[in-house]
Amino acid sequence: MALEEPQLNGRIASVINELSQGLGWTAREELWNALRGPRTKPDILITRADAPPIALENEYLPAANVVEECLRVLGRELNPEVAGATGVVSTVIAIRSPQGLQQCETGDAARGLLMAGNAALEYAAYQGTANRHSRFPEQGFIAGDIRHLIDFIKPAAEPRNAIERAARELREGTEDAAALIMVSCGVEAGVAIGQQLRQPYPLADDRDAPELAQQKYRQRTQTARMAAAIMIDAMAYQENLAGYRGIKGIFQVESEAGRLSIGAVIRQWDYILSINYWPIFYIAKRLLLHLTPYPAVQILERMARAAANIQEATRTNDVAGEVFQQLIADRQTLATYYTRPESTTLAAYLAVPENRDWGDGEFFKNYHIADYACGTGGLALAGYQRARELHRNYGGNPDAAHSWMMENSLTACDIMPAGVHLAASLLSSVAPREHYEKTRSVLYGYGGTGNFDEKGNPEVNIGSLELLDLKETRKQAVLPLSEQMAMGGNGEQGVIEVDMSPLSQDLVIMNPPFTTPTNIAPFTAAAAERGEEPPPQSFNPAFAAFQTTPAEQKAMSDRAKQLGRNTIGDGYAGLGTYFTAIAHNMVKPGGHIALILPISALLGGSYDGRTARSWQKLRQLLADGYNDIVILTIAQGENRDAAFSADTDIAEAMIVARRLAAGEQPARRAHFVNLAARPGNKLEAQETARAIGIARNRLTAPETAAAITIGRTEVGTVRLEGVNPLDKWTTARIANIGLVRTARALARGSLYLPQRIDPVAIPMTRMGQVGRVGPVHRAILNAFSRKAGANSGTEYPMLWNQNSRKQVKMATEPDSAGAIKAGKEAESARVWAQSSRLHINMDFRFNANPTAAAFTEGITAGGRAWPSLQMDTVELEKATCAWLNGTLGMVGYWLASNRTTGGRGTTTVTAIPNIPTLDLRQLPAEGMQAAVQIYDDLCQETLLPANEAYRDPARQELDRRLLTEVLGLDGDAVEQLAILRNQWCMEPTVAGTKSTGLTE
Repeated sequence: MALEEPQLNGRIASVINELSQGLGWTAREELWNALRGPRTKPDILITRADAPPIALENEYLPAANVVEECLRVLGRELNPEVAGATGVVSTVIAIRSPQGLQQCETGDAARGLLMAGNAALEYAAYQGTANRHSRFPEQGFIAGDIRHLIDFIKPAAEPRNAIERAARELREGTEDAAALIMVSCGVEAGVAIGQQLRQPYPLADDRDAPELAQQKYRQRTQTARMAAAIMIDAMAYQENLAGYRGIKGIFQVESEAGRLSIGAVIRQWDYILSINYWPIFYIAKRLLLHLTPYPAVQILERMARAAANIQEATRTNDVAGEVFQQLIADRQTLATYYTRPESTTLAAYLAVPENRDWGDGEFFKNYHIADYACGTGGLALAGYQRARELHRNYGGNPDAAHSWMMENSLTACDIMPAGVHLAASLLSSVAPREHYEKTRSVLYGYGGTGNFDEKGNPEVNIGSLELLDLKETRKQAVLPLSEQMAMGGNGEQGVIEVDMSPLSQDLVIMNPPFTTPTNIAPFTAAAAERGEEPPPQSFNPAFAAFQTTPAEQKAMSDRAKQLGRNTIGDGYAGLGTYFTAIAHNMVKPGGHIALILPISALLGGSYDGRTARSWQKLRQLLADGYNDIVILTIAQGENRDAAFSADTDIAEAMIVARRLAAGEQPARRAHFVNLAARPGNKLEAQETARAIGIARNRLTAPETAAAITIGRTEVGTVRLEGVNPLDKWTTARIANIGLVRTARALARGSLYLPQRIDPVAIPMTRMGQVGRVGPVHRAILNAFSRKAGANSGTEYPMLWNQNSRKQVKMATEPDSAGAIKAGKEAESARVWAQSSRLHINMDFRFNANPTAAAFTEGITAGGRAWPSLQMDTVELEKATCAWLNGTLGMVGYWLASNRTTGGRGTTTVTAIPNIPTLDLRQLPAEGMQAAVQIYDDLCQETLLPANEAYRDPARQELDRRLLTEVLGLDGDAVEQLAILRNQWCMEPTVAGTKSTGLTE
């Protein structure tokens, strides 16, 4: 006998109740008159404490009426007399149940299938009202078991408008309170507040220049806003604590409106500090002590109102962090960017493995998560929430382990006191009624200590980078020893320490600073062009935050190099490699890392046959030390759209990998995920992560790819590849994954053209095999001085700069003249001997520059933008120039280039030898002659920017002749190459944001 739908609805409701314990959900089925108005029975109604209700409409497949039933319920108001709650149903989940459940003889049998995960449900979410609603996914249904459905319901029903309102209220409350602080606080109090936050609080002086006065005012405003945000956040957390069992004597701030005073709030916070919670309340208390008593009442009441309005949203969302990140004065210097909530969710769902014993309470308690550059704590929170969800989904009660995890398993470190405060608040807020005695929220020292060594060099701290050489367990003070000690559980001042142990973490999840030390401000481009030597480094952005002096910056840089000397830490790649080295040092064998890094981590760096440099060290570490590697990038032309952070114009990569277990061998494979767009919210993020996992499971052989789909919507592709530890990983930020196959095969000598099944064999090589790259521009300037302009009488001509208006032909003219520096005769002879007629575009702006290579009639020194490539004959140089400017040559350059910026591909002198090119030496004599003739015939033709090749008659003629006269292919190949050319022109990293690109 078939199981009726109402019976199944009852079993689904009971399973939801069992697996959502602790969430405050109550699921009930077939509740007549639960909604006001006619036809008032939803199949399943979920009411939630302090949150809108959710309805579920369920039908057996083919479920022809389920959408209609969802829209019937959507937007309806609860009948509180029946539902026992108030609110409007703004989210309805449509469920299509399989026939296997219908065939169960009893409801208990159906429940057994659901609990075992053996019933494949299909579902979608409708949000809004019957007349105006959205659907996710836009088309089709998502497939999953009952646990996946519960995970889906949580973010699907998250009231985004409420979160946006909370963020707006926090922002407005912060600005209002900050304005009052600025008006009321004198210089001494302002400086003290700045010291607590490691931020400047300068006052504009009448004698300052207007620009400097304005800068000081902005810094002062930012510091005041940061202070206000921290105090509001502490008040919101106090609201969460008030009235919970086990924590008596805490009043709700909002209820005290009109009676607030500094003394009253301080007494409350001292009481809370006696329990502990110090990362949340200690800094806030120190800030509050510096307010002036009279206006403090007004400030406190404004902050209390804001705290009450954000309190609910802060329990599960980084509302404070989202606003606070905008207030960090040094965030550009530190390159610390707020990680979008959807990005933190995506990282957590990819990095926290499902195939563990999550039902085991001991396993959950001892699942160690760390972020050593935590910022506002969003990534650590996402990892913790995902682990909690998995534990709950398998029958556990995560709240019962919360205190233990806060004290032993969750590590959040930063150099900003405010960041540690917010991270601790976030982690605590998921279960605020569970108090704890200590945390692993660590504020690391940064900058000068005020002491000097015997040589007069400043003693310095370098934040979490101190973990670079951690080889055994070390005690770490939660506050630096130079700070006033935190308050212990007994209310006494004292040192709170935690153990820091290498190889101890199950998950290290970070969006670390990217900053590099190469931006030396005093050395201008004009000075370099005059041939001047760079001065001693006086500004190091990697260590320039918090007003560190040049001497302190140097000392910090030297210490980082010393600690990182046996790691992949590389000063040229910046702090990103140092923090990756920390992640590797701290994650245990079998544990996971999840890192958000600049896309240069995949495409930058090089290997010259002897040494891996810069980001190449990171790729070598991953290939040799990790399995289950997943690389995510976003195929968008606008850099900010290709980033996982909220406040950066740098395209980024998300790297997730599992460290090898003892005895495990590296597979040297990686799944390269190219998303069409960044997920728009947390629901899309978690379902994207699940869809990635499903697509990955379909790939078993290297060089294969699969679509990533949510419902019937394709959101990206995944490609499984073997990875070379000494090569670039170039399958990044690519919309048409087929181009990767084409470009890779081409580099190996197989030309795959659209509509042609069998490849065409052509001789290919790398530039380093047929040519010798000239010196870097710094070596040229060391031997020669340079001035703009060149003519036929110039003794040492140079091709130095990019000029997209003049350099529109394969044949070009030198733009600079060199003169030998006094005493540099021998060196200048060595440099000049490496000059050539062929020059490679080192900064190829596909949407602005027409040529990947240029040819000068006479021997010319390559410059900053155009290094030389010297070959054995002039004919080889001409023929290579023609090939590199054809579509196939540009595709090879594009895939090998660093595509950090949309519409641009960059390379380096050390990377040019690895760019693929046609091996003209292997052609028959007539083929080589034809290539030279093609150059001679077309070198004076004006070319359009590379991304406009689809409509460039000169480029198309170049392609036609290279195919037919050099490679000996037929007319069909010319038409097939036109398709490939259009595909390449449509790539986001080729077109960038230019309207001249081919879009369809």
